Amino acid sequence: MKNKFNQLLLFFLVFGYGLNAQTWKDPNADIEDRVDDLLSKMTLEEKINYCGSRIPGIDRLGVPYFEWYGEALHGIIAWNCTQFPQNIAMGSTWNPDLMFDVATAISNEARALKNKGEKEVMMFSPTVNMARDPRWGRNGECYSEDPFLMSEMARMYVRGMQGNDPKYVKTVTTVKHYVANNVDKYREKIFSNINKKDLYEYYFPAYKTCIVDEEATGIMTALNGLNGIPCSAHNWAVNDVLRKEWGFEGYVIADWTAVEGLETRMHYAKSQPEAAAMAIKAGVDQECYRNNKKQAPMVYALKPAIDQGLLTEEELNVSVRRLLKLRFRTGDFDDPSLNPYSKIPEEVLECDTHKALALKAAEEAIVLLKNDDILPLSNNEKSLAVIGPFANRCWMGIYSGFPKSKVSPLDGLRKATSAEINFAEGCGVTATEEDDQKIAEAVEMAKKSEKVILVVGNDETTSTENVDRASLKLPGNQHKLIQAVQAVNKNVILVLVPSGPTAIAWEQENIPGIICTWPNGQEQGTALANVLFGKVNPGGKLNSTWYSSDDELPDFHDYNIQTGRTYMYYDGTPLYPFGFGLSYTSFDIEKMKVNAKKVNPQQDVIVTANVSNIGDMDGDEVVQLYIKSLNPTQQSPKKALKGFKKVHVAKGQKTSIQLQVPYEAFAHYDSVDNQFKVDEGAYEILLGNSSENILARHTVKVKAGTIPSIKVGEKSGYFDANNENRSRNWDYLYQNEKGFATSKDEDDDQYHWIEYEITFVDPGFYVNTWEAELNFVSASKNAVVTTSMEGAQIGEYTIKGNKLPIRIPIPPEYGKPVRLKIKTLKGEVEHKSIKIIPPGNKQAYTIENVVIHTQTKIN
Repeated sequence: MKNKFNQLLLFFLVFGYGLNAQTWKDPNADIEDRVDDLLSKMTLEEKINYCGSRIPGIDRLGVPYFEWYGEALHGIIAWNCTQFPQNIAMGSTWNPDLMFDVATAISNEARALKNKGEKEVMMFSPTVNMARDPRWGRNGECYSEDPFLMSEMARMYVRGMQGNDPKYVKTVTTVKHYVANNVDKYREKIFSNINKKDLYEYYFPAYKTCIVDEEATGIMTALNGLNGIPCSAHNWAVNDVLRKEWGFEGYVIADWTAVEGLETRMHYAKSQPEAAAMAIKAGVDQECYRNNKKQAPMVYALKPAIDQGLLTEEELNVSVRRLLKLRFRTGDFDDPSLNPYSKIPEEVLECDTHKALALKAAEEAIVLLKNDDILPLSNNEKSLAVIGPFANRCWMGIYSGFPKSKVSPLDGLRKATSAEINFAEGCGVTATEEDDQKIAEAVEMAKKSEKVILVVGNDETTSTENVDRASLKLPGNQHKLIQAVQAVNKNVILVLVPSGPTAIAWEQENIPGIICTWPNGQEQGTALANVLFGKVNPGGKLNSTWYSSDDELPDFHDYNIQTGRTYMYYDGTPLYPFGFGLSYTSFDIEKMKVNAKKVNPQQDVIVTANVSNIGDMDGDEVVQLYIKSLNPTQQSPKKALKGFKKVHVAKGQKTSIQLQVPYEAFAHYDSVDNQFKVDEGAYEILLGNSSENILARHTVKVKAGTIPSIKVGEKSGYFDANNENRSRNWDYLYQNEKGFATSKDEDDDQYHWIEYEITFVDPGFYVNTWEAELNFVSASKNAVVTTSMEGAQIGEYTIKGNKLPIRIPIPPEYGKPVRLKIKTLKGEVEHKSIKIIPPGNKQAYTIENVVIHTQTKIN
């Protein structure tokens, strides 16, 4: 009897343990088992909630609230986070290793915020939409018009963001916008029509590199449609290509309310439940939407979809499993001591190491377009006129965060030289009634100065999300300003801060010095000054073709890459070719050798050459390798980039380079057999320092063959398993604890300052800044104020009259009060109010209450 009792006791103990087992909490359990265990404990409502960006906690299970929403395009959108050069600038560095460093710093800051409990690490980046047309409003967000350069930069962004830990990801990357979203106006209603050859050869490669080679964790589908089907319900694009063909196991999120739009904008679904069911069945797991009061539309539609028999709970479970798996991979349910990224301290935020890296990246991104012996500037310059709407502004591009410090071109030049510097705005970015007067002031200043630094460009008023560029010309009266200044002073250095290729044919003909500096991060002013005065030799190269006028571009909506788009198919003479960029020194590429005259299937080709610096200054050169088919069987590129190497060479010295070209570099996509093939024949391997300046060439005979299809778990011929970036820990950037140091800002005590408290509401779409107006009871003549929000610099202004229009940054989180500080740097100012002007049709409102007001006397 006793033995029988013991057996029953043992049975109940084991059975009871099984009932209460928490496999999902066991860090040593298989991740699939953990996911299935947690999923089995969730109600249908709790599963559905995972399909939106704001996910309620499950108190009974101890699962906390979670926000699946973060931006990290070129820095975290948050207060006091380092802002690196915009993606278009990073592409111009032609330096994937530098991209890895930058991504490591960005993801370290993301983790630091998560460790503080302030942010999650679900990041909607990188953007790998091809820059096929420079009029696209979001052109500045992507790395290149070329699929190979795009792929190589994007792969190292993903690698740096996700980290190298075998168990945990540092951040979740979401590669976007899949696919072919290159027109922003009416993007949520229009379709991109693209043949299969262009998709596989041009639009898909960067996505495939990120997914297959680097095992990116997420994909965001685009708001547009592809070939008659909305991207967020595209079974072939998502299930067949991403998941089956490429083996993608991560999550897919629809862009902002794109699932809702299947019915309301695309008219593809008959109801919201049908739209939600379509998305889930097509392999889309979640809908992007962030609102303090409402869930994503998809969340509300899923229960009715199941009730109506349009979707089963098991089909929903497939998506929820993928979403839960990523929470496990970020370490959300494990003891922090098990996760190496939980050790990343708050001190990394905008630390000196990161700011130094931002400066290095900004310096490498600058492209010298023309130099008729006017650069570099002498240290003995006596007077400089610094003119232009971007001269006294640190424009960092769209999707930027809010660092404590920003260095404008004017700030950088003032710190770099003892020359007398005078500033004039010259004109607005867009035309205003005051422009003629401002141009006249700039002309008078230019007459009195030895040289002029003229800083122009375009910003979110003319190129951003929802707004495409109307023209490649500079907006407003900026061309008029340039010509007026050049008429009275021939010693002009034109500095461009563009979102992409810009039509400056007259300027190329008439201005002696032209530099493209891009929206170049928070250290852009210092980087520009270092290049202008020769402390740094510019080595950036253009990542897209620059055209002389709008007339040289095909129809904006034409996605056929073979109709004259990019350097690969453009038949005209570009203003500046793809890959172009000058230096203060000169280079030669010689003694090119190829290890094989005949190339067999799956054989790599090794190309070597010497790079000599034959000038008078140390510098960087980018050796670019292109392939050209000499007897193509179909329309093929005039040449296509298939390799590159950035090298630093001291003056009078030379270095050897080696480029490994895989067999797949000779392939084209056969849309009949649905695979990549190599045609037998002769191919030229070209080496140069731009797509037009080829300095060495070699012909090889290539045998016909097919390229084996690969998916996650396999690697392409360009995957370098020995790249040291694949073994680096998160802290390699910092030599020691001093690497976390942050320089102290100047003390504020000498200034009068006030603070307004502002609560922003979500306007329902992305904007980078809001309009505002400071109103004063009185202000002395030429009084100067500076503004900041939560410690992040906004700008410095000279007051003229009793009103001052300003732009203030959007906060990282809506609905939370933030403080706007206004310091008086010069003169006397009595504040009255601030008027907040929301975007869209929302009504403006005025705040008169001053939260803090110091009475400290100014010295």
